[in-house]
Amino acid sequence: MTEPPTFGRASQPTAAAASAGPRLPRRALPGLAVAAPAAALGPALAPRGASAADPPWPTRPITMVIAYPPGAITDTVGRRVGDRLGAALGVPVVIDNRGGAGGNLAASLVSRAQPDGQTLLFTSYGNLLIAAAADLRLDFHPQRDLTPIALIGPMTVVLLVRPDLPYRTIGEFVAYARANPGKVNFASVGVGSSYHLLIEQMMALGKLDMLHVPYRGGAAAMADFLAGRVDAMLATLLFARPYINDNRARAIAVANAERSPVLSDLPTVSEQGVPGARLVDGLGVMGPARLPAHVVRRVNAAVQDILREPEMHAWLTREGVVPRPAPPEAFVDLLREEAEPLRRLIRENNIQLQ
Repeated sequence: MTEPPTFGRASQPTAAAASAGPRLPRRALPGLAVAAPAAALGPALAPRGASAADPPWPTRPITMVIAYPPGAITDTVGRRVGDRLGAALGVPVVIDNRGGAGGNLAASLVSRAQPDGQTLLFTSYGNLLIAAAADLRLDFHPQRDLTPIALIGPMTVVLLVRPDLPYRTIGEFVAYARANPGKVNFASVGVGSSYHLLIEQMMALGKLDMLHVPYRGGAAAMADFLAGRVDAMLATLLFARPYINDNRARAIAVANAERSPVLSDLPTVSEQGVPGARLVDGLGVMGPARLPAHVVRRVNAAVQDILREPEMHAWLTREGVVPRPAPPEAFVDLLREEAEPLRRLIRENNIQLQ
């Protein structure tokens, strides 16, 4: 049985309200693998994504390592997906939060796990793209040491500023930062994260001098933001909503390349702030390299079914994640297609992510 491809270049792997912005409603708003024909399976049908020739799997609980601490959207969505995945596979899925290093701590742990399907990674893939594109000095290589299994979808990230500060739009924020070099403190969830890269993009492309303040996850960054110790930060819609709604944070832009369907009036950073600056990130399920193909098929088919559940689809959309059920190859292609533009952006603008 062939192994599923990793997302690297296989021939050449690299070495290493009005005043507070929009108010958000709290509660608004054929997989790759096909089961074998029933006649070939006898009286009991195999689970979707399984074949009669596949070895038994899973036979014991699965550990899903989540790359961020509790409270982050990666954790919130990962737990929901994990619950449903356990039901679909017939074994418990045990959650193990391993926040740190912009998600790379969890990815490193999973990259060293046995490739038997018993350890999976639920992560935001932006940090892995960046680590590969920037050749960050890590103890694993995302392109070589991980197997993309199932795409969940891109997630909306907003740029927040404190409401007591003198800028109310992304244009005013950029103008203030340009006129006051070194005075804006900008928090991220960690060095080498997709948030860190967007901050570096804004500084390089917009010729801004801001101080990057990395944290170990979004909760710690938000605590200092609310306490007035940092001026701006990036956060997912799910995480940011309560603080926007009670006017403790002002959302001035969407960090993604396109506007969010649930924040249609909020411009992107690129369109009204710094042209060309955009965040590339989303959620997905991965595993160690050399993961058996039948494991990838089973997990992928189950995740696709989960994303198509009406209740799950509606919840994800409302919270700022665009569900995109797709076969493993589509996830691999997405990562490959995004890697080279990021590599070029980092190289041409001499962006430092270490």
